[in-house]
Amino acid sequence: MSGFNLAATSKEDQDKVAIDLVASGVAYKERLAMPVVAELVAREQPEHLREYFWGRLEHYRQVSAQLPDKNATEYAKKEDEVKR
Repeated sequence: MSGFNLAATSKEDQDKVAIDLVASGVAYKERLAMPVVAELVAREQPEHLREYFWGRLEHYRQVSAQLPDKNATEYAKKEDEVKR
């Protein structure tokens, strides 16, 4: 995929990639219990892409449900790293 150039895609495809990034960010913050309001984020997106945003957000929420939550040991910092 290193040969894939987003600048060579259509503006519509670039916008959809940007929406995907925003939707995945919302799902990430929700999973880690960080403050985020999906409705406010959706309002910031272009009106013609809001339905696409909601679809992608639902997809990323489903993917996120399979990942560890904020209390998982994978995210716990080791005591040595904290003291540095």
